[in-house]
Amino acid sequence: MQANTIPSVEDIPFDVSPSTRTLLVEILSQLTTVKEEVAELREENRQKDQRIAELEARLEDHESFDGRERATDRQRITALETRAPALREKTAATEGHQSHIKALLLQADHHRLKIKDIAPRLGLTRQQTWNIINEMERNRMVNVINDPHHRQRKLVELHQQIGTPSNY
Repeated sequence: MQANTIPSVEDIPFDVSPSTRTLLVEILSQLTTVKEEVAELREENRQKDQRIAELEARLEDHESFDGRERATDRQRITALETRAPALREKTAATEGHQSHIKALLLQADHHRLKIKDIAPRLGLTRQQTWNIINEMERNRMVNVINDPHHRQRKLVELHQQIGTPSNY
């Protein structure tokens, strides 16, 4: 009999009393059950260890991706928080204001914003912002459209590449 195996009923000597034999049979049966449970638990542990290793690898990939994404987000936020340069003249819009407006529109839902939302971010009045938007509209950089939810309000949206207004 090997050290790692559980003896069987046939290994019980014949010269033991019947009550001892019954007790030994019951003990052997329970030992067999325990050994099977231990084997099942070891298999479960092996599977869990494998799953943990997979999750750790995914977490490592996610953390490296998340770091790159955060850096990009910080750059975008910095660009949005930077005030646009002041106007040189009352009616002339600088490229800085226009690129700032484009950045704001790219970050907005459906690439649309109201003038009252754009002006404070530029540090300009609504009228100065309208002057810039009108020039951008003439240059086909943006479209000024009616707000479907408000009769008098206008929305500014990025002009599509193919030259037609969007229908969001």
